[in-house]
Amino acid sequence: MSELKKDVVEFLKALADQTRLDILDLLYNEKKTSSEIQLVLNKSQSTISQHLKVLTNMAFIIFERINNTKYYEIKNREIFKLLIDIKSFVDAINKERLKTMSNEDIIDTLL
Repeated sequence: MSELKKDVVEFLKALADQTRLDILDLLYNEKKTSSEIQLVLNKSQSTISQHLKVLTNMAFIIFERINNTKYYEIKNREIFKLLIDIKSFVDAINKERLKTMSNEDIIDTLL
């Protein structure tokens, strides 16, 4: 596999997790600490830490240390445009699939 394909696979893997998507959503408007994220998502500290590490390693988020507290924020807001485009694409696929299934059901009913 080419290096480019490996990078794309790792990029998509990082986005293919509900908790990481939830974290990105939480950081959409403001910086948050891991404790704040943990409280909102009702997940353990270790779980949130693991997901923050993945998001940081992929450069989706960055952190600023103030005193002994890390404040996480989105590094590049273009990630949200990409997520919206992915959602639109998935919605279009699902609509087409539903239409196909409905047409097949109609044909099955008639036959």
